Order: sequence, then structure tokens, then C-alpha cells
Amino acid sequence: MLFPTFDFLLFIIPALVGFWLLAERPGARMLWLLLASYFFYMAGPKTEPPPAPAYFAGLLLFSTVLDFVCGGRIHELAPDLDSDDEAVVARARRRRKAWLYASLVGNLGVLAYFKYVNFFLQAFADMAGVVNVDITPLHLDVVLPLGISFYTFQSLSYTLDIERGRLDPERSFLRFALFVVFFPQLVAGPIVRASELLPQLRQGPRFSTAHIEEGAFRICKGLAKKVVLGDWIAVHLTDAIFDAPGAYTSAELMLALYAYTLQIYADFSGYTDIAIGVGRLLGYELPENFDRPYQSLDIAEYWRRWHMTLSGWLRNYVFFPVIMRLGARGGYVAVWLTMFLVGMWHGASWNFVIYANLHAAAVVFNRWNRVREREQPRWRKILGWPLLVLVFGGVMTALVHYVLALAWGPAIGVGGVMAAVFALLCGMPLPGEGGKIHTVLHIFFTFHLIVFSRIFFRAQGLGNAQEFVAGLAALDLEHGIRPGLVGPWVAAALIGGLVFHFTPKKWVDVHLMGLFRKTPGWVLGAVFVVFTYGLMKLMDGSPRAFIYFQF
Repeated sequence: MLFPTFDFLLFIIPALVGFWLLAERPGARMLWLLLASYFFYMAGPKTEPPPAPAYFAGLLLFSTVLDFVCGGRIHELAPDLDSDDEAVVARARRRRKAWLYASLVGNLGVLAYFKYVNFFLQAFADMAGVVNVDITPLHLDVVLPLGISFYTFQSLSYTLDIERGRLDPERSFLRFALFVVFFPQLVAGPIVRASELLPQLRQGPRFSTAHIEEGAFRICKGLAKKVVLGDWIAVHLTDAIFDAPGAYTSAELMLALYAYTLQIYADFSGYTDIAIGVGRLLGYELPENFDRPYQSLDIAEYWRRWHMTLSGWLRNYVFFPVIMRLGARGGYVAVWLTMFLVGMWHGASWNFVIYANLHAAAVVFNRWNRVREREQPRWRKILGWPLLVLVFGGVMTALVHYVLALAWGPAIGVGGVMAAVFALLCGMPLPGEGGKIHTVLHIFFTFHLIVFSRIFFRAQGLGNAQEFVAGLAALDLEHGIRPGLVGPWVAAALIGGLVFHFTPKKWVDVHLMGLFRKTPGWVLGAVFVVFTYGLMKLMDGSPRAFIYFQF
């Protein structure tokens, strides 16, 4: 079910009314919310993807039962670890590890099958083609379940936290099932950990006027982002250009990249705003997922501000365990692995392999640049740095030529630009240590790395991405942007959206929220009517699924 639809309005009103009418009956209220969550999930959006098949509910229930049982068994074996009998301790460790592996294999196995199996089959065929072995890959007719990447990680974190001794198991299966399937954030996050939501479910919600005001404000903000800066820009600009990049000039392709960078932020953060807002209407607090990410000084900070619950999940359950196993010397391996998984979590294609490695390499560079020895002998600076920059430029040139299929001439140009940026970043003060000009430059380079990486995030396939890169490298700037491609309202939305993103956060969260609370109810009612009518006109009766529904 899509948030910006009349169907959702018909769903949320009785869901809220029934929830608060059952305030004095916790068990019935929890069951009501659980049934509402399953109904929300199975109703499906009225656009692509199609309504959810019946077995999607079975997969949700499978993850719920699996982790509830595994978490409970792991906790039951914990006292045996303190036994004086070494045989008892060893047996307890084996059994706990077996239950943990059952949770890992069950959850990640289902995720891998539905999300990655066809990519792995195609990748095997592609690699065989490199050595002139022609294989026609088997293609399975697999429909990716809505939100499987989100609820799999959410449910799995419960078992992992219990195994680490950070969480006691939930005694109520009904409450745990609600934690897994809580409808506001079920399909596209934020990814909520058991330690964040289960205590709230145990305590029960408390009705608060402040929560209602905050929830209504977040929902309105999210709807405006989704419809105005997300769907509208996609329909009137980005979709057409990304579908046929060869028909557009370099300037038009660059414009589409800027537009999509704004579109995907508005789409995803808009969903998060609505989810958090609905959670507040129900009396629950969900974690933030975005913090003005395009204001980041480096790529590591970007991932601390973008999809914060995913990067935090992988940091806690992948990065730190790898560091503990490999030690400080394994820091770069842990960084690369974590960022590679962040990228590959988003999709299964060669595009996302490039996207994942691009961001992983950038974060590895950021880590190296911060810890490297800056005071070096003069001879090393004179001889070593030019050689390092030259090698970097050569490697980038080769990758651009062989991976992105760019001719040697443009590839050398791209590699040269990347080498120049590499040298400039190495010579500049670290992010946060220089003056205002250096701060602006760090934000500029980080932002444009993100913008460029959106090619591989949005393109339909590797061929489409290669065509897009070739169009950008053509540098046919003399043709500019053709008249009529960007209407005045679309241009206003693009400029206003990007400028607004770079304003201080408190302008919205403090000042605009304060104005919202002070506005009389009858005025807000009139504004809501006009606001809703405007959104309906912009959608033109055809709401679009959120971009992250495909993940």
C-alpha cells in the first residue's frame, strides 16, 4: 500500500481509531496493530510492483518464527557458559553457534535466493564468457518480496544481539511478531533494532498532543518530498533521460544526474518522514534515517548521514566483528567489506558491483588520507607523489576503458581529472580542519562523487550506464540544454530542492515546526485541504511506488 494514496487514508484512519480505542486492552491493541500491519503489507501498492503474492506473508512469518525460536534457544544455553565443567561449556558453545547459524542461514539464504540468485547465475555466465565458454544462464522467475532486505536485517539483529548478551529474549511471540512487521517502516525502513522498538511495545504508547503535532508535520513534509521533489521530477525529467541517454547532450545528462540525486533523496527520506510521522501518531518513536547527507565533508560522513540505520547495522554487525578478528591491520579490509555490502545491499547487478566498489574505494581512501604520515622527506614528496598520482590516474583510466567501455581518448581524460582531484584532496587540509574554502571544496567533491555514482544506481543495466558515461565524456557542451526540456516549475523544484537541502537543519526542524504548532487549527485544516488537492493534481491519479520498494 502506498502512503500518498486515498487507499492509505482509508486504512490509517480506522487503524488509528481502533488502536487508541483499545488503549486499556494491551493484548487486543497489539493484535489489532499486528493484523493491520499484515493487511498493509499484503494489500500492496496499486502501481508497480503488483499486489503481494500470498507467500510473501509466509516469508514474513518464517523470519519471525525462526528468529524468535533461535533467540530463545541461544539465551537458554547462556547459563551453561558459566559452568565449571568444560564439556558443558563446549557443548553450550556448539549449540549456541548452531542456533545462530540457523538464523543466519535461514534469513540470509532467503534474501540471497530472492534477491541475488539470478545475478549470480548471470555473473557465472559472464565470467565464463571471458574465457570463451558460452553458457546460457538459467533465469528463475523470482518476484522480489516487498521490503525483504529491511525486515530480514531487522529480525536478524534480534538473534545477533541475544547471542552477544546485549538483549534478553522477548517472551511474547505476539509482541515480537509486531516488532518484525510494524507497518509504518516495514517496506522501506528505517531498519529498527529490537532494543529500540521492543521496550516501547512492552511499555505501551502514551497519547500526547505533541506527538500528534510532530507526526502530522512529518507526514506533510514527507508527502511534499515524495510527490513534488520525487515523483514530479521523475515524470517530467529524469525517467526520459535515463531511459535513452544516447539521445541527450552532456549538459542534459548532467542535469538528469543532479535531478535524480535530489529525486532519490526526496523519495527515500520522504518515506522515512511519513513512517516516523505515522509512528508518532501511534505513540512510538522510530530512529532517524537521514541527516542532510549532501552536506557531508567526506564519503564516510555521507554514509553516517544517509540511510543511517543500514550503515549503523552493518557497522555494528560486520565492521566491528571484522576489526576484532583481524585487528587494526585489517581496518582497510573491514572498511572495504562493510561499504561493499552497503552498496550490494541495494541491488543485484553489475551496476551495483561498480556502485559498491566506488563507494568502498572512496571510504578506504578517506581512511588512508586521515591516518597516513604527512610529514615526509623532501625527496619523497618530489619523486613519490607525482609517481603515486600518475599510477592512480593510470589505474582509473584502465578501469574506465575496460569496465565502462569508454574509448582510450575520453578514458584518459576522465582518468586525468580523477588523478587531479586525488592530488588536490591529498594536498588539502583534512575535512573539518581547513578554512571555509576548504570546507566548501570538500562538500563539493563529496557531493559530485555521489552524483556520479547515481549513474550506476539508476541505470537499467551496465550497457545503459556505459551509454550514459559516454554521453557525459563527449563534452558536447556547445549544444547545451534544448528549449522546453525543463519547464519553469520543474526548474523551480530542482533549484529550490537543492538549495533547501543545504540550508541549516534547524530551519525546518525547529522554526518551521514551531510555526506549524502555533498555527490555529482552522487555518491548518484549510491548508491541508489545499495541500492535499495540490498533491492529487501533481500525481494526476497515478502514484508511483517508492524507489526503495525494489530493495
